[in-house]
Amino acid sequence: MVRHGQSVTNLEKRFAGQIETPLTELGHEQAEATARFLDSYRIDRIYSSDLSRAMDTARYTAVHQDLEIIPAKGFREINAGLWAMKQYEEILAKYPESYGMWLHDFGRAHPDGGESVLELSERINVELDRVLSENRGKTVAVFTHATPVRIMGFKWFGIPLTEAERLPFCSNAAVSIVEYEDDGVFRVIEYGYDKHHGTHKTDLPKGIV
Repeated sequence: MVRHGQSVTNLEKRFAGQIETPLTELGHEQAEATARFLDSYRIDRIYSSDLSRAMDTARYTAVHQDLEIIPAKGFREINAGLWAMKQYEEILAKYPESYGMWLHDFGRAHPDGGESVLELSERINVELDRVLSENRGKTVAVFTHATPVRIMGFKWFGIPLTEAERLPFCSNAAVSIVEYEDDGVFRVIEYGYDKHHGTHKTDLPKGIV
């Protein structure tokens, strides 16, 4: 499960949600570095959120692995509603109560006019379960966004949403690797691995996400 490379809205410290935003030049470099990292795996299928920043990140791995990308709307980022495209500090100023929940009570957070974290969690789990059921015995790469990866991280590590501070958001184009058995048992190999980016690593801003 791979977060997309740096986007323009990441650079501008804006909350994109499901609004389209392109990768930066650095984001493309991160996508290529991740594709090279994934060369050590024989990937059977590639799925991606249908938003362009995820699809464009996935394309580098698709070229390396000689595979098509299967668009999957269910892996989109959270619908940010009225927060979409606003800078984080502006959201905090306009929506202090709801954005305060995002920062300090993540499990109950609900962007104004958008999708709640619980709704996102249900959507991501349903979509990933579908992909797993269709690909037993295969290696699958899923390209998605910061919040979906973090949501899955809570499940992988058994962390309740009420203790969200225990698990950070992943950096851009970081890779999480999990082995699933047919009976649903899974083992986390990596969460948010990003050492392949070296000095090109980029994180979400501290203290406002």
